[in-house]
Amino acid sequence: MKLGIWVGALGLACLAGLSGADHAQADPGKLARADCWFKAPDKITTRCYRLRVPESRAGRSEVTLELPVVVISVAETRRREDPVVYLAGGPGDGAWLDSDRIDFWWQFVADNAWVNERDLVLMDQRGTGLTAPRMDCPEQEIVQIRSLSFGLNRNAAREAWVKAAADCRVRIEKEGHDPLSYTSRDSATDLHDLMGALKLQQWNVYGLSYGTRLALTYARDYPHDVRSLILDSVYLPESAFLEDDAWRTDRAFRVLFEGCRRSLNCDRWYPNLEQRLRALVDKLNKTPIEREVELESGKKAKVVVTGELLLNYLFQNMYNRSGIETVPQIIDLFEKGSPAAVTNEIGYLADLYVDRPDWGDALSLSIDCHEEVPFNDLAKLRRDYLRYPLLKSFADDGSWGVACVKWPMGPLDPVENQPIYSDVPTLLLTGLYDPITPPQYARLAGSRLINSFYFEFLSVGHDVLSNETCAGELAKQFLDDPTRMPGHACLGRLKPPEFRPPAR
Repeated sequence: MKLGIWVGALGLACLAGLSGADHAQADPGKLARADCWFKAPDKITTRCYRLRVPESRAGRSEVTLELPVVVISVAETRRREDPVVYLAGGPGDGAWLDSDRIDFWWQFVADNAWVNERDLVLMDQRGTGLTAPRMDCPEQEIVQIRSLSFGLNRNAAREAWVKAAADCRVRIEKEGHDPLSYTSRDSATDLHDLMGALKLQQWNVYGLSYGTRLALTYARDYPHDVRSLILDSVYLPESAFLEDDAWRTDRAFRVLFEGCRRSLNCDRWYPNLEQRLRALVDKLNKTPIEREVELESGKKAKVVVTGELLLNYLFQNMYNRSGIETVPQIIDLFEKGSPAAVTNEIGYLADLYVDRPDWGDALSLSIDCHEEVPFNDLAKLRRDYLRYPLLKSFADDGSWGVACVKWPMGPLDPVENQPIYSDVPTLLLTGLYDPITPPQYARLAGSRLINSFYFEFLSVGHDVLSNETCAGELAKQFLDDPTRMPGHACLGRLKPPEFRPPAR
């Protein structure tokens, strides 16, 4: 997800393995072999392709997109013929196929038997990563960095986001792009095209965060493509995602406060943490901390740390276990830390607002404006913020979704806001501390997915499979037989977060 607070069972057919697709060109006009742009470790085999798809299937654009595809195999451990295809989050995240990030996948397949027993298929979603030509909005990233200096200047924030969207729209439309063709449904059709071009009958779909929403859309539109679903950190199409921000954020901090209270060390190190954070937020909203910091890129950025910006930073730290364990320490640091230590922490904060090169701002904007903003009652969001003392200042923001005023939204399709029902076998993974896609979303998804298995992990936040090895054991059992409830002894050995002591 984007940074910030706002951001009878199906028959299990025998599959054609990707090893047989090495030289296959089911449709040479759609899928072409390509030289890989990276070097894989000796024990890993990769095959690279370019999938050609029309940007607009409705004929609104003459642009043809080339989506990069990488198939990863580990010969020593590969023993299954049903591949796994990964759907990245965001919306806007690439599949990490560029030469600077693809190394992540070598370690991932080495560490995870549920992946390395099968081929792993990776494809950049349209508008992300190495897509060519790529519709993108660097104007949005520039404003994201500038927003660090706005403090509580609401007008400056609204004007900057609206102008960035307007400028980007003018430029991309001159380039011939059609923003209305960047939706979950379009990406689902790209996946269907890829599966057919690889001559597969079915595959297993692993979605993370926004990738779970895409996976559900794919299962809705092309149910016979999908052998099974692994949904990690579930983002539901029917969730009023903007409206939910107030209760979802309050819930995340309450889980944190309760976790610290239950930890003998944390409660001793950081007594009365909730009251202290509330007082700190009020203080910073009245008297912000201003610093100029150097980003990892070497550029300078002015940062005005209000209480709201601090809450955003703490919220983002709750995405993963190591970050969760630092949140009380960060609160303590801003409350009574040395100026040098605070400045150092502000540098970490600022770097979180720098988009990676593979991030698709335009795709993110298109999906939010087409599938999310029109279905939310923003007046209700304002009222809900006022219900929570820690978040009450956010009620004055009013910049939610303002960029959509200048972005083409097209005719609304109510189906994009409706629950998805399916009998595809599904593994639902969620983290108790997840601030952005809480367990309630996964439980609600399970009520509509009649062949689903739900697991909640009490010590992690977002992206369970990357933060909890036990989840990988469950995923392995599930993929071996998606019709049976997976179970493993590791579930009895899970430990709560180990909060860090005050910084010295």
